[in-house]
Amino acid sequence: MTNLLEQAASTPLSREEARLLMQALLRGDFSEEQMTALLLALQQREETAQELAGFAEAMRSASVVLPLTDEERATLVDTCGTGGDDSGTFNISTAVALTAAGAGVPIAKHGNRSVTSKCGSADVLEALSIPVGLEAEQAAEVIRAKGFAFLLATKMHPAMKIVAAVRKTIGTRTIFNVLGPMTNPAGATTQVMGVYSAHLVPIVAEALALMGMRRAMVVHGAGDEGGSGIDELSISGVSQISEVRDGVVKSYTVAPEHAGLKRAPMSALAGGDAKENAAILRGIFGSEPGPRRDVVLFNAAAVLMVAGKANSLRKGVQVAVAAIDSGVVSRLVYSLGKR
Repeated sequence: MTNLLEQAASTPLSREEARLLMQALLRGDFSEEQMTALLLALQQREETAQELAGFAEAMRSASVVLPLTDEERATLVDTCGTGGDDSGTFNISTAVALTAAGAGVPIAKHGNRSVTSKCGSADVLEALSIPVGLEAEQAAEVIRAKGFAFLLATKMHPAMKIVAAVRKTIGTRTIFNVLGPMTNPAGATTQVMGVYSAHLVPIVAEALALMGMRRAMVVHGAGDEGGSGIDELSISGVSQISEVRDGVVKSYTVAPEHAGLKRAPMSALAGGDAKENAAILRGIFGSEPGPRRDVVLFNAAAVLMVAGKANSLRKGVQVAVAAIDSGVVSRLVYSLGKR
């Protein structure tokens, strides 16, 4: 393990080597100094698909597993993204998850509290009175009954306590920002995963294909001209997509116009704390027009596509509009809060 630890600092690992290294890390075989050195070293070089697959598989094997059937897992979709894009947007992927669930897509939303932003997905859901600390059995029951449940990362990945202090000390995004969204505890076989950098799009997609993901879109959207991008499909510019379908990865780009949407600056998507972001989501679900609604529709359309509910982004937008404007999404949010 010490040899692997030293190798990982400068040389890509095989899938099996990555799996063994992560298993040792989660067992607590390394000191905090060794873990810090590893995470900082991985920041300095590009990840490979083989490494990401091996790391993520080890994390999945150490996580709590929801008691669902294979048939149930086959219908589940996740919208968890990496975060860490420093965009300051509201909780887009959380709004997307609720919108898609309202449109009939069973969602197992994986996420956490705020780490690098003002408001994490768990924070805004709590502000909407939606439970975020469900046990595995409770989450499975809610998915069956409501079509949506939130899976709190710290609850579902107890072994990650090993690296919590190290990640806090480092204070910036690490490889775990990428690995977290790849380790859905419900075993979702379909996913739309936003990543904080365009270079990660094809790499993560290939890793998901190696892990047997049935269908997925890995996305990164452009920000304003000259600005940083976001871990979502963007309405401010062109978005990069690598789509996984039955083990095959296809890469392409899309613009908001392809889905019948207008462009808007990143400033129009700004968020705040949990209370402010909850108010933004209520406004969107109450059919309030504008860029915030549009970016949710765009990303919800991607979820509807991978779930087989729409055959194009334009059609997906129409389905998402119907779910919101009919009041179905607002009623779902109310129902989840009344559990």
